[in-house]
Amino acid sequence: MTIAYLDAFSGISGDMVVGALIDLGVPLAYLKRELKKLDMDGYRLTAETVKRSGITATQFGVHITKKQKSRDYAVIRRLIETSKLDAAVKETALAIFKKIAEAEAKVHSQSVEKVHFHEVGAVDSIVDITAAALAFHRLDITRFACSPIPTGSGLVDTMHGMMPVPAPATILLLKGIPLTPDATRIELTTPTGAAIVSALAENFGPMPAMKPRVVGYGAGTKIRQDRVPNLFRIVLGEPVGSGKRLMVLETNIDDATPESLGYATVKMLDAGALDVWVAGVTMKKGRQAFLLSVLCDPLKAAALRNLMLEETPTLGVRQYEVERFELERKIIKVKTKFGEVRVKAATTPGGQRRLKPEYDDCRALAEKAKVPFDAVYRAALKFILK
Repeated sequence: MTIAYLDAFSGISGDMVVGALIDLGVPLAYLKRELKKLDMDGYRLTAETVKRSGITATQFGVHITKKQKSRDYAVIRRLIETSKLDAAVKETALAIFKKIAEAEAKVHSQSVEKVHFHEVGAVDSIVDITAAALAFHRLDITRFACSPIPTGSGLVDTMHGMMPVPAPATILLLKGIPLTPDATRIELTTPTGAAIVSALAENFGPMPAMKPRVVGYGAGTKIRQDRVPNLFRIVLGEPVGSGKRLMVLETNIDDATPESLGYATVKMLDAGALDVWVAGVTMKKGRQAFLLSVLCDPLKAAALRNLMLEETPTLGVRQYEVERFELERKIIKVKTKFGEVRVKAATTPGGQRRLKPEYDDCRALAEKAKVPFDAVYRAALKFILK
């Protein structure tokens, strides 16, 4: 499980988020290729390495190369929905955009569907939000936590005129989120940045208990006069001391054959499900049916929901969140007379060790050596228990 700590010590904007994600290793070429799946052109992307207070960071830029047409939220939503982007990426991008549209609608007293994004701002927002969604899924992030947010102060010049900082939409998006004082007279947090954290972060505060693995920095375009680097930091790592937040998808099916459900099970496992199981149930009027359940990471739920709806005759899927607690584990490779076998080694809270040779390895070696499966399985256990 990968947790992302969004460290907005100097604020957050869409381009700073994408810059930090590129700094974490997401290739700009990958973002360019995937963004072509949107029916939108007339812009180019750049990613430059810069230094702020001696810290190396990535500055992401969206540069408009031709006149853009006006777009409202309804148009932008259709643009993303009808694209060939992965379902999970679409879901994340749409969730963020919906946050912005709802805030802007409230500020300007209009319907969400008619919220207008001016020509350049629409392109910036679409690219920043979609690129961030692409990168989050590329890095397989399953949980988000965020620091308290500094907003800056003063005034900002917008298409509607001068507005106070934080901008009206920004402060609505940050409702319920802890803010930290910062008297710098510039806009540190933009509506796009606020929408990203409000849509994705589960909690706000100090860095959660985690084992940091990699850090990325995204640079803003403005230079602060108080010598604080205008940077945004993302720390990726593994959570410590808590269960994993997972999703369960399930549906009752009374008009499918066992063979068709077996095929659907394989398809969902291949698509990234952590586990899939089928149980017999009795529905209303005594109808015998199957309960099909899927356990998955939250960011893969959308794609697997769609797969369930495509591969089974069900008309609806239920979804709910669960927390799974796991034993500490590692993979050990052992060499038997039949060949190499991976063994999963886990340790219980009381310190006991549990060993389980991988089924696929044992099966492949048993077929190759033309011996019983159990012979390979026992050989692997015997080797590691020496």
